[in-house]
Amino acid sequence: AKGLEFPCVFLAGLDAGRFPAERQDESTNAEEERRLLFVGLTRAKSRLILTCGGEPSPFLAELPADLRREDAGVRPRQAESEQISFFGL
Repeated sequence: AKGLEFPCVFLAGLDAGRFPAERQDESTNAEEERRLLFVGLTRAKSRLILTCGGEPSPFLAELPADLRREDAGVRPRQAESEQISFFGL
């Protein structure tokens, strides 16, 4: 069974070195981390937002290119702002 789904899923902190985790004194289990990422990815019903602050995780390169959109930097704030609802409330 697939499990519980949510209308919008955010997965943050998907930086290289953090995901998969690289630690000096410990061996990493990249396959377990890949499985956990897959679980997070499959929980999104309609929107999936992945973020990283630096160099992206190598796992993100495995996603199909037609599903990726890279937005570098922060967009300037507009004078008029609008509240966005991800959940249709």
